[in-house]
Amino acid sequence: MSGFKKLKQTDKLVLKQRGGVVVFLESGEDFEIVHKRWFFDEGQDICFQPADGYEPGTGGGGCKAVIALVAEARAYGINAFGLVDRDVLLSDQNWPLWWQEHDQIFLSARPYGDYIRVLLRWELENYLLDPDAMRIEANDSALTSSHTAESVLTSCFECVNELKDRTSATVAAKEANLPSPEPGFGCNPVRHGSDLTTALQGTLSKKGHPDAARAMSTARQKIDEFDSPDAPPRKRWEHLVRMLDGKAALKYISHKTGIRFDDRRAGLARQMYQRGTIPAEIRGYIKDFKNAA
Repeated sequence: MSGFKKLKQTDKLVLKQRGGVVVFLESGEDFEIVHKRWFFDEGQDICFQPADGYEPGTGGGGCKAVIALVAEARAYGINAFGLVDRDVLLSDQNWPLWWQEHDQIFLSARPYGDYIRVLLRWELENYLLDPDAMRIEANDSALTSSHTAESVLTSCFECVNELKDRTSATVAAKEANLPSPEPGFGCNPVRHGSDLTTALQGTLSKKGHPDAARAMSTARQKIDEFDSPDAPPRKRWEHLVRMLDGKAALKYISHKTGIRFDDRRAGLARQMYQRGTIPAEIRGYIKDFKNAA
């Protein structure tokens, strides 16, 4: 998450002359989802910009790039905002807010100021784990109609322990300032149960973690607090998906079910638009940004 993105003078002139509101997103992939598939018809009052479009070849965009670009644009008089993933708090080790379970408390915190919105969920991929959109894409991928939202949720909950352990390994790595396991870790071949847990502990130890088992166990207990096993399945999933490593979860569910949702992110996003299920949280942010134009 490079913090060295800079707006060239020509960029500043173009954005300022354009008027309206500029919203910086973390990456070109986020841009394709948020702008091209969710908010492509918002008119001229709002302009979305991927952070990795500035100084290309320097390591991509990311949370820090968005924060830096918003600050620089505003210093030049551009009405700029940014949308960043919750995992910026993980990288910054802002543990009280990272582990905050209550959405209203989380949303009111604004840790990076009034012009940066931090997503409630780990990252944008978490919002694509929408059972209705997944149901449609699963059926379309196999030219069938056998999948339902309920069956998709059942498949997700069948591997919920693996998703939590996979997430706990990422948290443990970040806490120790170590590289996280790759999103596809444990997917090819698919590892299950204690086999996955042991493999994750082993890879963290090889990366230099002094006590991977303890760290993963501690993180797992915190992740469990975001789960509500007695709640209705949809409500339980909405609660839990806030605190799952999104890219890793999408890949694991894809390999576990044999339905490559991770390769159908654009389709998932498009289905959410067509069904009117773009998250109210994100719709609210875009409304706020436009009102500031």
